[in-house]
Amino acid sequence: MKAAVNHNLAGLPEEMEECMDDVFLDVWEHIERFDAAKGSFRNWIISIARFRSIDYLRRYSRTCMEEDVSNYESKLARNDRIDTLEQEISTETEKLLEYKLYQLNLDSFSQRVNENFHKNGGTSGTICYELTCNTDRIFQVNAYLEAKESHGPEDISSLGKGMRSIYLLSLLEAYLEDEERVPGMILMEDPEIFLHPTLQKKSSEILYRLSRKSQVIFTTHSPNLLFQFNSRQIRQMVLDEDGYSVIRSHTNLSAILDDLGFTASDLLNVSFVFIVEGKQDKSRLPLLLEKYYSEIYDQEGNLSRISIISTNSCTNIKTYANLKYINQTYLRDNFLMIRDGDGKDAEELASSLCRYYEARNREDMDRLPRVTRENVLILKYYSFENYFLDPKVMTKIGVVKSEEDFYEILLEKWKEYLYRLKSGQHLTEMIGHSLSDTEDVRQHMEEIRVCLRGHNLYDIFYGRYRKNETEILKAYIEEAPRDTFKDILDAIDRFVYFENRKKYQR
Repeated sequence: MKAAVNHNLAGLPEEMEECMDDVFLDVWEHIERFDAAKGSFRNWIISIARFRSIDYLRRYSRTCMEEDVSNYESKLARNDRIDTLEQEISTETEKLLEYKLYQLNLDSFSQRVNENFHKNGGTSGTICYELTCNTDRIFQVNAYLEAKESHGPEDISSLGKGMRSIYLLSLLEAYLEDEERVPGMILMEDPEIFLHPTLQKKSSEILYRLSRKSQVIFTTHSPNLLFQFNSRQIRQMVLDEDGYSVIRSHTNLSAILDDLGFTASDLLNVSFVFIVEGKQDKSRLPLLLEKYYSEIYDQEGNLSRISIISTNSCTNIKTYANLKYINQTYLRDNFLMIRDGDGKDAEELASSLCRYYEARNREDMDRLPRVTRENVLILKYYSFENYFLDPKVMTKIGVVKSEEDFYEILLEKWKEYLYRLKSGQHLTEMIGHSLSDTEDVRQHMEEIRVCLRGHNLYDIFYGRYRKNETEILKAYIEEAPRDTFKDILDAIDRFVYFENRKKYQR
């Protein structure tokens, strides 16, 4: 520590003594700031001593400048000393800044950029950064490319336009991954240029995620960048009668696509696909989507840019064909398979389904989209019907007279025939005994929803509402808390298309 102070204040004993006192005081008052993970305690004190001695030297310099010029020659000698010390200060500061900014920050950032660059198709080499820490100029970071076949580093501008777009995309991804990033404004013109449609879609997702913390404004001529955003976030620029650029007051996505030269058939008019097991799920799922997401239906009351495909099985040929079709279109990974829980282990079912399509993919020349865990939802309960069996909500909407009435009816049906069903036997095995009274039913409602076949339970209470089932289920969804459907909604929220359309509930 003394050596660090002496380096900057040699020949100034009074300043050295006072500086040492201040260093000890700084250590005492700010000891909680010491972080062993960033370096040793010795180095921490040396850093404090360096910066404190720099402050003293600058203060001494200003004092010398303000002195009377009567001792001009001695002052010149002193100024020479000051100039030398200031140069040393500048050099030392540059070294400290370069270490702090590059070694502690820029190197990890560079690593993240390269990971994304290579993932996105950047095969030209490795992105490197050079930091200029000259204190007389603004700090400057230069990016360059180190390629195996080249004789030296090349400027980023030497990359082809497509590779530069990939680099920009990778840079944005790395910035996005920084949880401590500072909010700002990002302006981009036609980010889709020279990007493959898949990367255009990826860039749209990144821009949306960036918009959560920063203001993002971009222009585009590609529909691939539009569909992650809702109509409130999109503005169409057109020319008025006088040839001036104006913004249309109402955003019409179909009109925008027409202006861009795309027809509905070009993009299948679909941005997301749900694959469900039963035809009933196909009619009930939209009711849940309508409650929690905006822009689900068009003006004619039809699903807007969403397709729900019922298969009657998650592994039949129809699903297989649908996936092949999806992979040949814009959608790619914008799909979610919803499979009944069937009282079985969810992770085992999901893994089995992913392995099935992976095996089919290896055999198929047309290539299926990769079915990942994110594309598969195994329902928490036996089937979708079991989510509508909350006695408290059912009482509110008039399906049962009271909660106690619900438990009495269910117990009666259990003793009558439910216990004989395969799913009923599974329930008995799970809880270790047969249901004996209404309190027993109340205590094991969660297991009942998980184990008992949904059709059997649902029909007991909702069978008489077949003609007005939609109205009854809408009322149920409106009254039920979000947690009732938490696993379904959380799975849907993982996709940017729906996350950006969430209705924020009170």
